[in-house]
Amino acid sequence: MELDEQPQDQLQEICSLLIANGYIPKDQFQQLMYDDELRARVENRLDLVGLKLLQNVYSANWGVGLSDRTSSDERLEWSNNFGLERGAMALLLIIWVKLILPKRLAQEERQPEDGTVASLFPQIETVPQPRVSVNRDQIVAEFADLLGGITLVGKYLAQLSRAKLIRCHGGLVEEGPLLSLVVDETKLGDELRRDVLLSVLKREHSAGTALT
Repeated sequence: MELDEQPQDQLQEICSLLIANGYIPKDQFQQLMYDDELRARVENRLDLVGLKLLQNVYSANWGVGLSDRTSSDERLEWSNNFGLERGAMALLLIIWVKLILPKRLAQEERQPEDGTVASLFPQIETVPQPRVSVNRDQIVAEFADLLGGITLVGKYLAQLSRAKLIRCHGGLVEEGPLLSLVVDETKLGDELRRDVLLSVLKREHSAGTALT
């Protein structure tokens, strides 16, 4: 009986903490990474209430978000669930580009492709990651006009901070525990790369036209 109760208690603890906090640290729940059965049970339990387990090999946390089925309901739209206005959503993507994208590009360059264990399981990489931050005043200076003014930028930063997407302290903005989990990094990264490529091609085309 006790052997059966222990996994059940563990399942309840993980799901309760995920729902209450929005995330749990990977280093405190490493079994989720290696125990397929436990992870499947957590995912099934969350699915019963319209949620799904969020994971990213580069993130230090497991997260929870609306399942695909639930997020299709307009009453439970993702940004509304976090209490984010459209301006806050725009600022979220700006901050992701400044804080997360440079780290991902560096990690991709360092990722081995020789078939070793490290290349197959990047989540076990132990190389320390530098703590990246951006100055709050820099964000205001660059984007206040686009986002409606200094007051609104401060309001949006507060919304992102309450949603645990960023951390603000000492005039700095840092990655929050959920930032790398709620953004579809593969899709967004591909779109950004495509936009950069298109921009370069357009500049080259314009330069060529000017010479002829």
